[in-house]
Amino acid sequence: MPERKDDEIMAEYLLKGGKMLEKACPTCGCPLFEYKKKTFCVVCAEKKPVLETAPLPPAITPAKNASPVAEAASPVHPSLTPEAEMLSRELSGTIAVLCQRIKNDGDPDNCLAFMDAVKIGTEALLNLRQL
Repeated sequence: MPERKDDEIMAEYLLKGGKMLEKACPTCGCPLFEYKKKTFCVVCAEKKPVLETAPLPPAITPAKNASPVAEAASPVHPSLTPEAEMLSRELSGTIAVLCQRIKNDGDPDNCLAFMDAVKIGTEALLNLRQL
């Protein structure tokens, strides 16, 4: 059976009486839903078996002369204030979600927009860590 598109899955839950929330899924970026008194991502819930069987990418370890992009993917800088550390974690998580969307989206225009957003987020993360 072919995999259904995200909007088809969400439309089905709306027709079933589900409520689309303003919050986004941290994994796929789709809106969360409230359905049968539970809040969850309907897209990830449907695609979970596919995601569980997919091999995980190898861990990224920055090289000695790593690029700024690789440095931004590294763990949180220990000298950051608690607020800056929280922002750094949020930016890192958002960048990871965008990378996943690039991997899963077949539309070249969307992928280019996600890649631009990753670049901007990475630059912001690097600037934050230089404070």
